[in-house]
Amino acid sequence: MSSSSEDGDPNVNVIPMENFPSDGSMSTWPGGQYIERPDSRWRQLLAENWLKDMGTYEEGVTHIIEKLPEGYCLFERPRGTNPKIFDPFLFGHPSGQYFQSQTTFLTHFLSLVKNELDSCECKPCSKMRPSQGTSVQGTRKLMQPIINERRPTDAEGPDYWRILVMKLKDKKNLDEDIEQRFNLDWVLTHEWLSDYFMKLVLDPAYVPRRGELVLWIWQGLEDGCLLRNPETGFIEIFGNDNKWHGVPNWRAGVVTQTPEDAGHMVNIIETPDSPRGLSYSGFRVETLPDPLGNDKSYSVQYAYVPLRNIKPFNTWQLYLNGQEREDIHPSIENAMTVMSSWSMVQKFHARGEWPNVNIYCKGIFIGAELLAVHDTVRLRPHGFHRDHLKNGNVGEVTEVMVVEKIVLSLSGCVDDDEEQLAKHITAMVSGKVFTTNPSHIAEEGPFKGASPVPSTTETATGPVPLTTEEATATFRQVSMSDYGPWYPMANGRTCSVSPHLIIGRCYEPLAAELMLGTHSLGYDVSGVMEGREYSSQVDTRMPGNNTWFWGDCRVETLGLTEINGVECGLTAAQREDPRKWQAIIKLSHGEISHALRRQAHIPSSGSRHFNSSSSAPSGTSSLPRTGFAQVAQNSKLVSSAIGSAPETEDDSFDDVFGNTTDDQVSGGISGPRFEGDHSSGEDNYPFA
Repeated sequence: MSSSSEDGDPNVNVIPMENFPSDGSMSTWPGGQYIERPDSRWRQLLAENWLKDMGTYEEGVTHIIEKLPEGYCLFERPRGTNPKIFDPFLFGHPSGQYFQSQTTFLTHFLSLVKNELDSCECKPCSKMRPSQGTSVQGTRKLMQPIINERRPTDAEGPDYWRILVMKLKDKKNLDEDIEQRFNLDWVLTHEWLSDYFMKLVLDPAYVPRRGELVLWIWQGLEDGCLLRNPETGFIEIFGNDNKWHGVPNWRAGVVTQTPEDAGHMVNIIETPDSPRGLSYSGFRVETLPDPLGNDKSYSVQYAYVPLRNIKPFNTWQLYLNGQEREDIHPSIENAMTVMSSWSMVQKFHARGEWPNVNIYCKGIFIGAELLAVHDTVRLRPHGFHRDHLKNGNVGEVTEVMVVEKIVLSLSGCVDDDEEQLAKHITAMVSGKVFTTNPSHIAEEGPFKGASPVPSTTETATGPVPLTTEEATATFRQVSMSDYGPWYPMANGRTCSVSPHLIIGRCYEPLAAELMLGTHSLGYDVSGVMEGREYSSQVDTRMPGNNTWFWGDCRVETLGLTEINGVECGLTAAQREDPRKWQAIIKLSHGEISHALRRQAHIPSSGSRHFNSSSSAPSGTSSLPRTGFAQVAQNSKLVSSAIGSAPETEDDSFDDVFGNTTDDQVSGGISGPRFEGDHSSGEDNYPFA
C-alpha cells in the first residue's frame, strides 16, 4: 500500500485510493432534504480500522484515506423527532441502501479494498444475494436503486428511452418534448443541432452537408476542369494545356466541415476567390475508412477542397465509368457498404397511445445523404422492380415529396424487455407528393388520387398543374418549374413513405445542369439502387433477413472513430469514465458540492486541511482542471439515439405501400455495375 504525508508532516499518513476498485454508483444518491456532509472523520476512522485489520496500524500518526471509494458520498438530513440534530447517511451502494455509520460500512469497505465483494457480509450485500452460494457480483447487475424502482439506469445514467416507454404505459397517452438533461450526447448536441436545422432551410439543396458521403478529388483538378471526352465518352480532366488527362482519381469521403464564407452556385464549376483560402471557403472532407473493419487510418487522410472537387456520391456510376475495379480507390467500396442504411438526427418530440409511439426528428441520414424537414426529395420510379437494374429498363423519376415530418415509429412497445423497446421499429418520412406525369395520378399505388369530375354542364378536364406562384410557395428550391409542370398527387393529402422509396434530394435545376449536365430527375437512380443492393449483401451488421441497417447515429453507421481529428463514438475517451461526465453535467446544471467536483476531477480553488469540510485532504495530488468544454469531444452531428435496432426491426412497410418484396435481396454477393456496362446475368457486375 502506498501512502503519502501531508505537507511533509510525518505524523499525517494520507492513503491514496485510486488503485482500489469500487462498486459505488452516483445514481443512488438522494435528493430533497439530504445535503452533503463533511466526511473527514469517516475517512480517518476507516483508515485506522483498515490498518488495524492488516496489523500495520502505527500509534502517534494520524491516518486518513484520501477520499471515499468512487461513487460513495456522505449526506445528512434533519432527524424527524428533533430537526436540530442531523443524522449521517452514506449512499453509493448499488442496492440503493445506505450505511448510517462507518462501523456498518467498514465490512463493505474492507471487502472493496481486499477485492472480496463475492463474500461481503454487510447487510446491503446480504439482501442483494438472492440465495445461498450466489455471488454478489453475479447478481448486482440485476438490482435497481431502491430510491426509484421505476427509473431504469445504467453506468451512463438514466435510460431515457426505457423511461419513455414506461411512462407511455402508465399514462396510456403521451405528447411531450424530449429532454434528456443527463444524456451526454443530448447535452452536447441539442442546442447546436436546433440551430443547425433552422439555418439548413436557408442553404441551397446542392450544397453538401456535414456527415454526408461524397465523391471527391484530392488533387489533379487545380489546372483543369471536368468534361466528357467525346472520344471515350468518359468524364475526364481537361487541362489548361488543352489536353485530356484521363479519369480523375476519385475517392469517397465524409464531409466534416462546411465553408464559413458565403458560397455561390458558380462554385460548382469554379474555385472561389477567397482571400482567406480554402480553410474558410472550402469543405473539409475525410477519406472514409472501412465501416466494418478495425483499420480507421483513412480518416487522417483529409483535405480542404472547393465545391468543384466534390460530387454527390449517389452519382458514382456517372463519374467512375471508365475505371477498372483495381484502379478504384478502396474508399469507394467502403461507401457502397453503407448505402442501405439510415439513422435519425435530433429527436425532439414524442407522441403516442399505448402501445405505439412516434418520435419526431429533424433529419434522417439515408445512405449517403442527410434529409431534413422542408427538403424536396425524389422518389423511386413508378413501378420500379430490382430486375430493371439488370436489363437497364429503370423508369424515369417523375415524383417528388416535400418533407413535412420525419418519424421513428415504435409499434408494440414493451417495458419488460432489457434488449428491445418495441416489436417493430420503422422510419417514416411524410409530406405532400407531386408529379410531372399527370397520368400517374389515377394509377394504382400509394399516391393514387382522383381526377376532377366535371358536372353535367361542364366538359371533362385533366389534372390542373401548380401555377408558377404555387410552385414557388410549395418548393424551397428556386426555379422548380423548370423541371416541368407539377401536379399534386393523392388529392393533396399528406403521404408517408419508407427510406427505401427515397432516392435523394432534389437539386435546383440550374445547379443540376452545372453539376451533372442534365435536367432529368433520375440521373442517379441506377447508382443508388445498385449501391443499396450491394450494401444489403455485404453489410454484416444487418440482422436476419433485413436489407437495411439502422444506426444509432451517423458515427456508428459509418464506423468512424475520429472526426476532425477528435475521437468520437462509443470508444471516445470521454466515455471511459461516465461518472466523471455525469458529475460535470450536474455541475453545469447548477448543482454544487465537493463530491461532484471530486467526481468531475475538478480541484477546489484552495487547499484545506483534512479535518475541515473538504472531502480530500490538502497536500494530496490534485488532478488537472477539466472543464465541460473539454469533455464535449463528440462530433456535433452525433445525436443521441434510441439504441441498437432489434432483430424484429421491420423494413417492409407492406401496410402502407403494399408488397415491397422487390427490395429483398437473395443469392450470392454481386456488385454494382457502371453505366455503359451492357453485360447481362446476375453475377456479371464489375464489383462482383
